[in-house]
Parts: sequence; C-alpha cells; structure tokens
Amino acid sequence: MADKLDLTGEIAKAVDGAALRGKTLALGYLGDDGYPAVSFRGSTQVHGPEQLAIWARKADEGFAKAIAERPQVSLVYYGGPDGPGPMFLSFKGRARVDPSADEQVWSRMIEGEQQQDPDRHGVAVVVEVERVEGFAATGPFVMERDEGV
Repeated sequence: MADKLDLTGEIAKAVDGAALRGKTLALGYLGDDGYPAVSFRGSTQVHGPEQLAIWARKADEGFAKAIAERPQVSLVYYGGPDGPGPMFLSFKGRARVDPSADEQVWSRMIEGEQQQDPDRHGVAVVVEVERVEGFAATGPFVMERDEGV
C-alpha cells in the first residue's frame, strides 16, 4: 500500500539543487516524432507537496510543445548513498506549461541553468506528480496522490 504523496522534506532535499551535486534528474517524455525523449533537467525543483517544476528553455518547441498533447512524463534521480534524502527516486506525472509560475521557478533555479537562458525565452512547466517510488536509508517506499484529486 502506498503512502500519501508528499514531496516536501527529504525528497525536496534530494531534488532541489541536485544538479549542483552532479546528480541532475533525467526527464522522459514522448516527443513529436513518436519516440521517447530523455534529457537531463538541472532546473528540476519541488514546487509543492505534489508538484515538481522544470524550466523549459524553448516555450514553443521540444518538451513544452510535446506535453500539450502528451502530458505524461517520468523523471528519475539517483543520488547515491552520499546525497541528502533518498538515494533513488522515480516520478510519474502529468506536465503542463504554467506561465504563472515563471518567476518563482526562474528565481529558484541554480545559476548555471539561468545562464543557459539569460533572456528568459523559456517557460515554467509544472508536473502534477501522481506517483513516486524510491529507496531511502529506511528501505523502499511508494507514495501516491490521493484518488479523486
């Protein structure tokens, strides 16, 4: 049985700033060509108890465009035994472009990611996480969003 989804606390410690520790999260989504696309996303951050946020550098193509029709995404994190929080995390959720989150997501990104889009042509993407599976010091765990949400 899964626990209630809550990305704050130990999961946030692992995800926020993961790229600074060389542990950038990998994002998977279905591209416009019909093939799975996988890329590292150094801007990934916890955006709330049930949300992640990512900065998409191109607002009208690639990832941001693809999720308009195919919002299902997966993200994976491996921090190893030396990082904060869980060693392994696997997220599943639905992504959407959310320009109202631009300022918050931009301001919380690491400097190296901000430098990749200095003129801020990109847009915030919010992922409504439905499930996260992980492995922490206490062993494996599963969290899911409450049904009906």
